[in-house]
Amino acid sequence: MIFFKTSYFHTYLFLLFALINSQCSNSKKISTSKSTKLSNIEELKFSNFFIDGCKERMRDNFENAEKLFLECYKIDPNSAALNYELAILKKYQSQNDQALKFIKVAASKDPKNEWYQLLFIECLNSSKQYSEAIEEYIKLLKIFPNRIEFYEGLASEYIYVKNFEKALKIYEELGTKFGPNETLFFNKIRVLKTLNKITEAEEELKNLILLNPSEIKYYSYLAEFYQEIKQGKKAFQVYVDALKLDPNNPMIHLALADYYKGLNDKENFYKEIKIAFENPDLDIETKYKILTSYYKLSEEIPSYEKEGKELCEIILRVHPKSSEAHSMKGDFLLKENKKLEALAEYETAVQLNKDKSINWNKLMFLQAELNENKKLETSSDEAMELYPNQPFAFFFNGVANIQLQNYRKAIESLITGIEFVYDDKALLLQFYYNLGTSYHYLKEYDKSDKSFDNALKINPDNHEVLNNYAYYLSERKINLDKAEKYSRRSNELSPNNRSYIDTYGWILYQLGKYNEAEVWLSRAVKLGNKDAVILEHFGDLLFKLNRTQEAISYWQEAKLNGNGSEFLERKLADKKMYE
Repeated sequence: MIFFKTSYFHTYLFLLFALINSQCSNSKKISTSKSTKLSNIEELKFSNFFIDGCKERMRDNFENAEKLFLECYKIDPNSAALNYELAILKKYQSQNDQALKFIKVAASKDPKNEWYQLLFIECLNSSKQYSEAIEEYIKLLKIFPNRIEFYEGLASEYIYVKNFEKALKIYEELGTKFGPNETLFFNKIRVLKTLNKITEAEEELKNLILLNPSEIKYYSYLAEFYQEIKQGKKAFQVYVDALKLDPNNPMIHLALADYYKGLNDKENFYKEIKIAFENPDLDIETKYKILTSYYKLSEEIPSYEKEGKELCEIILRVHPKSSEAHSMKGDFLLKENKKLEALAEYETAVQLNKDKSINWNKLMFLQAELNENKKLETSSDEAMELYPNQPFAFFFNGVANIQLQNYRKAIESLITGIEFVYDDKALLLQFYYNLGTSYHYLKEYDKSDKSFDNALKINPDNHEVLNNYAYYLSERKINLDKAEKYSRRSNELSPNNRSYIDTYGWILYQLGKYNEAEVWLSRAVKLGNKDAVILEHFGDLLFKLNRTQEAISYWQEAKLNGNGSEFLERKLADKKMYE
């Protein structure tokens, strides 16, 4: 059982500041302690340093504030207000031992000042001196016998030291002294459950309902309590009673769904979920969380996919303007490989709510996959404006502009976006890879090579980077030994990839190893004989092997399939090799 203790230091922070301001406005009041007599000049110096210190602390200039307060400390180390200020500074700086030292002085000098005592208790708790904190709360209650929060604080301290009986006694005293309230009921119930006083805890929950018979959530608490202690029939009856009061309450139907889930009654579980989803009063966030669970479960249990899609349609009918619902429908459609329909849902989702970055990311991912590059450029442009510190929009803008051959704009987006990549090596690699590609097409080869090298520093076994880097080097006919090494490794990592096989064969060709090149390039042709680049490469090799007619045949086939090199037409016209 975990108990959460209220931090009075933070609860009263605003009031503390108000107190400090009032102290700083009256130098006579703050300058001296009862045990120290200061001259008028000392009082004036103390007051000036103290007020300036307060101002600096309020501006969060803690170092300056501390220097000023230490000047005060030289004049009067026994000032309660000064020790309090120093304690606050040390607390902010997470120097709890020092804070405790100073606040102990302030609390002892002015025991009736509740702010001093509360900060003292806070520091004692940070040092796990719970017994001492108990003593301080007892002192406070003698001075302030009608402060509920001090009784609650004392009860929390008893819980810290596992004296649950004393904590329970305090809660009972609170009920007698101040009357019942929700917080008191639940604190008392938690202690009773910890003490295994189940009957008493049950009675407290029943009393809470008696005092608030129209408050539906209390019925849920009692029913959950019964489920917790394995009394399912009693839990069910409480839910029935609650539905008599409010038959359309969606939270009760969700609670009933959870009850049926515990019984493994899938039919009634889903029935209650549907009833809750049909109710417009159930917030979209709750529905979305449940629907997300259905989507995740559908990965392993097919029946959840059908039910999830049905729930998604219910949300769209009840909340037609919900971007979350359209986004989730897109997810289910994508699961069925209905990419164009999913794309339409993601487009609707971002139109309905532009403030959900996850929906923009889904949209851009799918636009990139479908090669909708013009749309991707437009979407990513807008996303960059909306999310100027998130990398994905800049990345996709770079990808789109590479495909649209706007390489300079691609580089601009990629260089900007790379600054926002944190703790994501896979994404960082993709930034460098795409920068390398962009620089290559602009013939800025030094920058291209550096970008590819940076990508391989992140992952030296990324087969896509290895292959493309090797191919670009072979196109330039430089560093062919390096290109051969990288291409060979890409084929080891991803065998039977015709593009990678072609790259390796082409590098062997550039190295003049024609017989070895024939083995690789012929494999590439067999794996993809409609690829114009591969066909032309094989034709070039055959020409070097003095098999001119065969070479011409492959060049002709390359022309039929398009995307040949700039020399292809001349090769066919002159029946000779051009490079």
